[in-house]
Amino acid sequence: MKKYDVIVIGAGPAGGACASTCAKEGLKVAMIESYGFGGTCPLRGCNPKKVLTGAADIVALARGMTDKGLMADNLSINWEDLAAFRDSFVSGKKEKIQEAYAGLGIDTFNAQAVVLDDYQVQAGEDIMTAQTIVLASGIKPAPINVPGAEYISTSDDFLSLEKLPDSIVFIGGGFISFEFASIAVRAGLKTTIIHRSAQVLKQFDPDLTAELVEAMRDAGVTINLNTDIKSITRDKQKIKIQIMENGKTSTIDAHMVVHGAGRIPDVDKHTLEKYSINVSSVGVEVDEHMRCKNNDRFFAVGDVASTPFALTPTGDMEGRVAASNIIKPGSSAVDYTGTASAVYTAPPLCAVGLLEKQAREAGINLRIVRENMAQWFSWTHLGQKFAGCKILIDEDRDVIVGAHILGAGAEEMSNLFAMAIRMQTPVKELKKVLWAYPTKGYYFKYMI
Repeated sequence: MKKYDVIVIGAGPAGGACASTCAKEGLKVAMIESYGFGGTCPLRGCNPKKVLTGAADIVALARGMTDKGLMADNLSINWEDLAAFRDSFVSGKKEKIQEAYAGLGIDTFNAQAVVLDDYQVQAGEDIMTAQTIVLASGIKPAPINVPGAEYISTSDDFLSLEKLPDSIVFIGGGFISFEFASIAVRAGLKTTIIHRSAQVLKQFDPDLTAELVEAMRDAGVTINLNTDIKSITRDKQKIKIQIMENGKTSTIDAHMVVHGAGRIPDVDKHTLEKYSINVSSVGVEVDEHMRCKNNDRFFAVGDVASTPFALTPTGDMEGRVAASNIIKPGSSAVDYTGTASAVYTAPPLCAVGLLEKQAREAGINLRIVRENMAQWFSWTHLGQKFAGCKILIDEDRDVIVGAHILGAGAEEMSNLFAMAIRMQTPVKELKKVLWAYPTKGYYFKYMI
């Protein structure tokens, strides 16, 4: 049996940050990965997705300038060429990442990890043990329990499409459905989102998500809210989705149906419970040191952990915090202050810091700045119809505690707010900054 100081299950950003930090401190580390070293973000998530959303953004911006000097009516996406460009960012990536970890002295295993009894882990034919086991296995699509669920494709399937279907339905109102629908509709597909409740993208400000729904519908996406799926069947080349909307039953036809209805931790819950580790639908329970509650020989980092965010930057931080506490217990804790997240639709939507509801529950004396930025030059000169913000300011401390932005460039502006919130910079000081003009950043002072 092989013996290590640390076994890391999962080689995404969180697991990689933990493993590499431990290895650099001289610990003997094993990494086990079943999909591909690098994990979701570089191989089947953020990076290839951003190539596709980038093309959709260009189409959307160009169409906004139709009749304003650009002849964009017939602008289209050549999916075959775009798919090849997308794949160029993924090809050979997992091999290079695995080589980099091996170069640090980490033993790498391409296999499905199975946690056994007595703190043993199996990877293919290899069985190993360690003082510390780090769970960094990510998340997987939650089951959709309807007849015909076998006809539902995954987000991986959509991201690897070499040829587009004529029509597509996305199930669920989260990141995956909205980002992919924004791509699909600009590529000319008949595009539909089905969501079972009234509010989509619940991690974001509800007022701005309502505006994003309007923007998506304006772009041609059909969005069915308060809608339940009753069954899914296949008829020759088409898939038929029977839905219940406002008490009425109807059928939607599509050539492809994609799962965007939430994800669950990718772990064997039954096995972990043998080790007294609690696993819920939102992840493995951890403390601020990323140590699993009730068992200090296990850590959980990244999307698999029950932390507030499933993001690459927070996963990287969590991995490094876990490593710090493996090396010296109690030496480091996570700090999510000012975390920025974005949904890469056209227009994009971002959230930084607290939601209005969270700020009010915390008893903060709020001043709220709510602006329709579609009337401001940096958006009107692009022909944009949808742009707005809601900024939350703690009146007593004169600092920003939350920032929510919809519109072209919102994802980049979110970084300014993330820094302001993280650094607790007083609003009166932020107003003194001389921003470049004309830029979107220039309007920062009007947003506060």
